[in-house]
Amino acid sequence: MPGTKTQMTIRSKTYKGSGFNELRFEDATGGEQVYIHAQKNMDTEVLNNRTTDVKADHTETIGNDQKITVGLGQTVNVGSKKEGGHDQKVTVANDQHLTIKNDRHKVVNNNQTSKVTGTDTEEVVKKQSIKIGDNYELKVEHGTNIISGDSIELICGQGESGTCSIKLEKTGKIIIRGTEFLFEATGPVDIKGKDIHLNG
Repeated sequence: MPGTKTQMTIRSKTYKGSGFNELRFEDATGGEQVYIHAQKNMDTEVLNNRTTDVKADHTETIGNDQKITVGLGQTVNVGSKKEGGHDQKVTVANDQHLTIKNDRHKVVNNNQTSKVTGTDTEEVVKKQSIKIGDNYELKVEHGTNIISGDSIELICGQGESGTCSIKLEKTGKIIIRGTEFLFEATGPVDIKGKDIHLNG
């Protein structure tokens, strides 16, 4: 056919239909291509290993759903073969659900930024520990509520006992410990209690 002298095509037509399956080879200099057309489904079965090596870019478009099942581990490296690496971007148009049946470990070697434009809810069934190597700052535009079933203790200073502390117990008892106390107020100071004991 005119204009197709650099092509070799294997095509089968749909039985009693207008569709076709096609395997085409294009051998024009600078425009070499292998083209596969499946009129409906395409199934590939590999009984052992499969390797795909794309030297430039890879584009994959899926018009509907995608499901990937991995029997063992999965490793994804982004930019690992180039100096300085590169970025990864993930965009989800609707909801995202992530379920991990066992442990999860995450390491960020530089900074991390998280932004939630709505409500952020986190539930930890057992214990939670946060360790910060430098300063910690919490800013709240409006009110802050901290609710504890048993006690709340604030410790300042080195060691577990610290040099000063404030402890609130569920019985209503408040314990304040320190080496020196300084109370300053620009207005009145009221102290009310059934019995007030001051020991010097």
